[in-house]
Amino acid sequence: MASISKLSIRGVRSFSPNDEEQVIGFCFPLTIIVGANGCGKTTIIESLKYAVTGSLPPGNKSGQSFVHDPNAVGQSNVKASIKLRFNNRGNNSMVVIRSMELTQKKTTMTFKQLDGILRTVDPTTGQRVSLSHKCTELDRQIPNLMGVSKPILEHVVFCHQEDSSWPLQEGAVLKKRFDDIFDSTKYAKALEAIKASRKDYASQVKDLKAELEGLKSHKHAANGFRNELEKCQDEISGVDDQINECVEIIAEEDAIIAEKRKILLDIQAFEAKLDDKSFELSREDAVLEKQKELLGDDVMEDKTTDELKEMLRELDDKQGYQSARALQEKELQIQRIGRNLEVIRRAANDLNTRKGKLEAAKEAHAEVLRQRFKIMEQIHKKHQIDLMTQSQDVESHAMTQGTTATSMTLSTIFTSSSINGDDGTNISDEDVDAFLRALRHKETTLKNEWDNAKRKHQTDEDDLQSEISELQAQKSAVENDRRRTEMTKNEAMRELSMVSGQMSSSLTRVRKSDVDEAKRHAAQLAATRDELNNNPRREDIAKEIRVQEEKLKSISATVEQDTKIR
Repeated sequence: MASISKLSIRGVRSFSPNDEEQVIGFCFPLTIIVGANGCGKTTIIESLKYAVTGSLPPGNKSGQSFVHDPNAVGQSNVKASIKLRFNNRGNNSMVVIRSMELTQKKTTMTFKQLDGILRTVDPTTGQRVSLSHKCTELDRQIPNLMGVSKPILEHVVFCHQEDSSWPLQEGAVLKKRFDDIFDSTKYAKALEAIKASRKDYASQVKDLKAELEGLKSHKHAANGFRNELEKCQDEISGVDDQINECVEIIAEEDAIIAEKRKILLDIQAFEAKLDDKSFELSREDAVLEKQKELLGDDVMEDKTTDELKEMLRELDDKQGYQSARALQEKELQIQRIGRNLEVIRRAANDLNTRKGKLEAAKEAHAEVLRQRFKIMEQIHKKHQIDLMTQSQDVESHAMTQGTTATSMTLSTIFTSSSINGDDGTNISDEDVDAFLRALRHKETTLKNEWDNAKRKHQTDEDDLQSEISELQAQKSAVENDRRRTEMTKNEAMRELSMVSGQMSSSLTRVRKSDVDEAKRHAAQLAATRDELNNNPRREDIAKEIRVQEEKLKSISATVEQDTKIR
């Protein structure tokens, strides 16, 4: 706890500046000062108050009457000092020194406060430390060191006798004094700051709620767009799967076609070879018949062996050895031709069997081609693929005359096939490649259109949401004005009821002007109410909100339709 120990005074009021300092010791816990009038009791209290708070006593002409009069000592200036030894709230001994100077000029006196000194003892070294401070700094530091606020020291502890009746002053001054003593000003400011912060936070909460509503609507729309995007992605994946299946089927069919073409070439070569062999067989048959004609009738049927031998000897004798040899060779040749004919017949049977198998495979391949054509036609009808345009777009920089003709054929392939009764088996590889390129291009176009529509719809929805928010805010403002008007009207009606009751119960007469004024006020409130009720802007705002909501519904319907088309 803080306490004061000694007080030294020089040059203050009746204490002469030329004498030694007057030292006063204070006892603990109580010190009583007794003396005659004018001996300096009040000066001691004033000096204590000045040393602690830096406040001059009331009615001293800015300190001129607080310092000893220079005219009394015959000097032009007088210096005064007050020293106070006290123990701070940490029970450490400290000394505060305050100095003043009063200068006598020709007609006026000038009072000046000099810098003060705060002296203490260093607890570590035990040496005395002196610090010089300005008066305002001392005025703040000494109350903090003593642990007592400056208003309490001024108005309670060291209260001047001329100012001791402050509890009887008017309310405003008394309130200010109590606020200073109890330091309630900062609490009042804190309450004001809290109220202002609360108001700001309330407005922020209102704005954030409105923003939250907008974000909820945006979130709902985003969820809808996300679901639509997932559906479109699923459809795109389905189309990609169909494309991949078509590509795989086409690749398999191309491989089968190549194999079948190779087999067909083998069949054609074998048929040509068979024709050659048949021609050789027919030629050999003709040679054989010719040989038989040359030989004539067979005279050897009715002959015996001996006779035949005899005929042979005769024949040898007649025609010689060469004729017999030629006949033997012809017989051998006939045998060879017979054997070759049998081999050719067996080969012809094998080829016919193989031909039947190849024709069945060809029919199966044609069925696969027809199925491929149907799939391509379904995709074309479903997605409206323009083959001619796509082919021209893909190869616009390197198109030759043949490519242009192919593109024109592809652009009318499905129509011409339907008109001519073609089952789709005569579609070339170039047609299939053009169809695949068109299908990929259509997929890219649909993706780009979906992205553009999504961005456009998002922008339109944001604009509509902002317009709806603005209209709702305007509607809320109109409703708030209406409610305030209703409240004002009700308050006026209550006041009129109270005035009517007072008029009926009181014996005094009410002035006619007051009644007229009340009637005019009530008429004004009624007119304001009617104006707000008949304000066409209310209905316009509601209509605009409905129009914007209809627009939002139409945009959502458009998005759903685009999704279905996709």
